[in-house]
Amino acid sequence: MTDSNPRSRIRHLVGVMRAGDDESLVLEMARLTADRADDGRESHVIVSELISALATMMLTASGTSEEDNVYGLELTGDDDSLLDIDETSPPVRAAVRALLAQLNTHTDEARFQVELALQDTGLKATIEVLAHVLLWTIGMIDWCDEHDVPRPRWLGDLASAHRGGSDGRD
Repeated sequence: MTDSNPRSRIRHLVGVMRAGDDESLVLEMARLTADRADDGRESHVIVSELISALATMMLTASGTSEEDNVYGLELTGDDDSLLDIDETSPPVRAAVRALLAQLNTHTDEARFQVELALQDTGLKATIEVLAHVLLWTIGMIDWCDEHDVPRPRWLGDLASAHRGGSDGRD
């Protein structure tokens, strides 16, 4: 994919992950890793955009708009058992904290946590952070679509794209 628009890249990554196209996903992650090794910022922008969209969907789904609220997260594993945040890897822990900061309107802290999440420039860290944030976002997109909860328009019609419809380009 040669489109330089971060939101288009995100829609592409979501589509690739939903399609189970592991080869394309690994190639995209390798490209983003190489970009980071060259002091590029694309993966930071993508993770920040995903976390912002995820927080927006979560806040919309909660039905509350009061800024006085304090939000927390309950982490669960694949078997739905509760996880302690300290049991996660440092990059994933930082991504969770970035989401919490964004949910609680601490944008500067969210940016700092994204920096921490992507501090390691290796492929493993890139895959770990982006795969988790993509999966969280896809899960929230699906939840919003199933419950008729609005989500950011720039995400396009990803639900119908998953079923073979349009890709919702800008």
